[in-house]
Amino acid sequence: MGVAMKTHEWIGTKEAAKLLNVSQRTIQKWVDDGKIMSSKTLGGHRRIKRDDLFTLLTQDHPAAVGNATRPLVVVLVEDDGFTRRLCELSFQAFSTPYRLHMASSGYEGLRLIGQYQPDLLLTDLKMPGIDGFAMIRELQNAAELKHLRIVVITGLEPEEIYRRGGLPETVTILGKPIPFDTLDTIFAQRAATLGIQAPTAVQRTLDE
Repeated sequence: MGVAMKTHEWIGTKEAAKLLNVSQRTIQKWVDDGKIMSSKTLGGHRRIKRDDLFTLLTQDHPAAVGNATRPLVVVLVEDDGFTRRLCELSFQAFSTPYRLHMASSGYEGLRLIGQYQPDLLLTDLKMPGIDGFAMIRELQNAAELKHLRIVVITGLEPEEIYRRGGLPETVTILGKPIPFDTLDTIFAQRAATLGIQAPTAVQRTLDE
């Protein structure tokens, strides 16, 4: 990451959230769930080892086992491994139960979409090979996927998106750093629109 870190450097939840571009609520949930160890000051403020934040992003956690009730099916297409892991962890704080399938390329994304028929697609635009623009064009031609809601998460400026041919009006565009609070709302809205009942556990799958 290019950041010099001391092994025993402790930081607060606010600084931790800013460091990883997530909400402070997400950091607090990771602590409550035991994913990050913390200590408390005499004033009751939580302190986290800086190293633990980055260790968390490189660890693999087993998928939670859900029940037979249908969750929201989500496909995430993102070529950057750090961003995929950050999304996987941040989504765990969302109020909507879901099943997540992740791909690192547009080609793999198309395969997962065909296999799982997701309710929601989250995708970057700049990717090697089949990029997000080409993938979305392919999806627009598939009649069986007209129900699919597409959310683009990109660092490209609007002018660059327009120069590259633009995107359909039905596509939601979010900028980076990723606004996870907005995505939480999108998950909930999509589930409500589809009348999806919430299972008691969230399922996540890495398909790359």
